[in-house]
Amino acid sequence: MKSQKILNGTKNRTSLPQLHSEKQMRTQKRFNLTASLGYLILSNFATAQNNGDFLNSLTHTPSTGSPLEITGAANLGLAQGNADSLTYALQILGTYAEGNNEGYVGADLIYSENNGTATTNSFRLYGQWNRLLTDRLYAGGFGSYLTDNIADLNYRFDTGLTLGYHLIKNDQSTLSFEVGPGYSWEDQGGFSDNYLSLRFAQRFEHQLSANSKLWQSAIFTPEVDDFDNYLLVAEAGIDTLLSSQWSLRTSVRFQYDNTPAAGRGEDDLTLLTGLSYSLGGFPDPADPGRMTLKPDAAGPEAIQTGWSTTGSIGLALAKGNSDSIAVSAALDSAYRQERNETFLSAAYTFSENNGNTSADSVRASIQHNQLLTGKFFAGANIGYLRDEIADVSYRLTPAITAGYYLIKNDSMTLSLEAGPGFTFEEIGGISDDFFSIYAAQKFTWELNDRMTLNQSIVGTFDPSNSNNYFLVANAFLDTDITSNLAWRLAASYVYDNTPATGFQEDDTTLTTGITVKF
Repeated sequence: MKSQKILNGTKNRTSLPQLHSEKQMRTQKRFNLTASLGYLILSNFATAQNNGDFLNSLTHTPSTGSPLEITGAANLGLAQGNADSLTYALQILGTYAEGNNEGYVGADLIYSENNGTATTNSFRLYGQWNRLLTDRLYAGGFGSYLTDNIADLNYRFDTGLTLGYHLIKNDQSTLSFEVGPGYSWEDQGGFSDNYLSLRFAQRFEHQLSANSKLWQSAIFTPEVDDFDNYLLVAEAGIDTLLSSQWSLRTSVRFQYDNTPAAGRGEDDLTLLTGLSYSLGGFPDPADPGRMTLKPDAAGPEAIQTGWSTTGSIGLALAKGNSDSIAVSAALDSAYRQERNETFLSAAYTFSENNGNTSADSVRASIQHNQLLTGKFFAGANIGYLRDEIADVSYRLTPAITAGYYLIKNDSMTLSLEAGPGFTFEEIGGISDDFFSIYAAQKFTWELNDRMTLNQSIVGTFDPSNSNNYFLVANAFLDTDITSNLAWRLAASYVYDNTPATGFQEDDTTLTTGITVKF
């Protein structure tokens, strides 16, 4: 896409020294870009990281089952209350494979905003049809449409023919390369242009296990008469099956426009996490056609005694014309024996959009319980909270509790507890301490051998002032990828009925990320 657009029938002129300098810079850019792309392609052979379109490459043997499969995905990041940010992505893909014919058509929408201002807003529609000439060689046609308001791209339409070859094609892995002529129409930065283009494409996918799949693609589209005018889109991702129809997805997309609109950057990087859904379900593993992520059915495992620890980290980012980052980290540890149990937890959340911090908080707690009978227990705990956005410098809440397990078996626990405590806090620059009452509900459920749900609601109340109370509700779902790695989807809700002056009562956050089990 050209920043020096055609104006009054001629292109803008620059001096020879400037042209020479720009040529050197572009040559260096191409070298760095080629090295980066090579690293991205090679690294995805060995490790599972980052985004793109699920099943974007139909580089595998045709299925003997239904020739049509439809997959959709949704990604969501949310902070509401004193922080106000929203990020979402919607994707849909239909694939067809029967006999010597294979094809796909898909669309994706990515949008984010901070305090009501859009920071990412792009839409893409794409499709391709291939005819297998041999078991590995194929020919076909393609088309794509892209619009990006933040990059000042009104539209870009590419279409053309392609010739491809499956370098690797087996039940676990596929790798294909394509090349062909095309034509491009675009309107960017208020300038319209059209030109003959070339298209180079590479696609890779690998079945990591019965439950996890890695995929990656890169498409390079230069102008025939000016290779400095090119667009590169590289994507990679990993999907992990939750059920026959639902999977968790992490994906990253890198887009590089070497001639962007005036005042816009060349590159955009987007990291997404979320859920994927297959209409009609993923095919059975016994189907010798398309590869599948469908897991085997299995029952829940017993809740572990002794020490069990999980550490999780989540990351969402957009860099380039959009600039935002969100980081979450958590550590949860439990020690369980027949007559005593100890729980430790800590969590940190930070997000920033265009240089403005929208979330910055730390939560921690420790609790020890002594079981008096099989279900009754007595214990002590202390909690800590710091939230810069809500102007909470600190809040300490030690308490003595008594509780009861309404449910306690190998796969599920549900408990209620309450007791007297004390609160020390500094909010809005004002320090206070008071006698308080602590109450909590906690729930743990081993849904099956791969999925664990944890949920809790904790409240602290000032008995001398019924309006002075705060609640913290947390929930997270862990889905195993391997014996030591899991994917976590977490939600948190904090309500302070007497916040600092000028601040809101409630804050909601939604995060996703990788969890490590120790």
